[in-house]
Amino acid sequence: MTLRPRSEYHVVTMDIKSHKISFWVAGALLWGSFAADSSAADRLRVAYSALNASQSYLWVAQDMGFYRKYGLDVDLLYINSGSMNIAALLGGSIQIAGGGPVSIEARLRGIKLLILASPLPFLAANLVTSPEIKAVSDMKGKTGGISRFGSSTDQGFRYLFRKAGLSVESDLKLLQLGGDASRLAAMKIGKIQYTFLGAAATEQAKTLGYRVLATAQQMAIPFPWTSVVVDESWLVANREVPYRYLKSLTESIWFMKHHRAESERIIGRYMKTSDPQLGRMEYEFVTSLLPDYAVPTLEGIRLILENFGKEYPDAPRRDPKEFVDGSFIERLKSERFVENLKL
Repeated sequence: MTLRPRSEYHVVTMDIKSHKISFWVAGALLWGSFAADSSAADRLRVAYSALNASQSYLWVAQDMGFYRKYGLDVDLLYINSGSMNIAALLGGSIQIAGGGPVSIEARLRGIKLLILASPLPFLAANLVTSPEIKAVSDMKGKTGGISRFGSSTDQGFRYLFRKAGLSVESDLKLLQLGGDASRLAAMKIGKIQYTFLGAAATEQAKTLGYRVLATAQQMAIPFPWTSVVVDESWLVANREVPYRYLKSLTESIWFMKHHRAESERIIGRYMKTSDPQLGRMEYEFVTSLLPDYAVPTLEGIRLILENFGKEYPDAPRRDPKEFVDGSFIERLKSERFVENLKL
């Protein structure tokens, strides 16, 4: 069978002002109004939350035909924050979402979501600051930029401030600004003094004189930066579908590590850049962090639970295993799925 790339994807954006419980209810109702017919078991609508290479394994799986190889018809939707990814999942308009930290908070609120895999199990962004900031302690009282409250960028700064002995409540000041391009634009006009950025945006920031305080590789912080998240009730009725989906992603990651030129081309197309250097940087950045098997990161989930200690006093005592179902990835490992792939 000849597999031809299917490259259609959709863009959905929306602003939110809080992540209180009313958000989860309203978001679910709102996204339910967009719900598509998903009566076919192998039809999936999958959302992701960033236009950088942290999502590239999804794009490669689409363009190289890996979803169809395993009997899936996947629509990819870009939704500009992990919070709204989860709202779409709750509303039933998608079946699989990205957004690790937000799904963990949802379960703390009693909403039964599960992480099936962690394709990027580290804090997968570079810490970029204005030139006068030389340490995390210098960020105290200054303003940082994140995508949305409750997102991976938000949780990353909570962790860094806690680790540096700073107060998340009084020392950490953040603005929710959307994606990399919006946060870099805010730095240019002095609206923020620090943020997390992907590889391409980091390179642009460097040319403008900003400091890369630490790279993702230097920080090496276990973290559910991008995760495969599903509703637990959907999972009970559809266990074979996510298994085939994770086969697609696992083969996509393997392909990226063995087929650089084609992977860079796909990254550049989805990021809408014709600069081959930016494609190379994004490729090198993300492939250095992608594991062969996307085992859910229990250590990273524990970090998020500790972050939520003030809002949810029992969170640090909760077992990270409660928030995941790692059986699909374990099944792939037992089958030696990656080891049996051929160049």
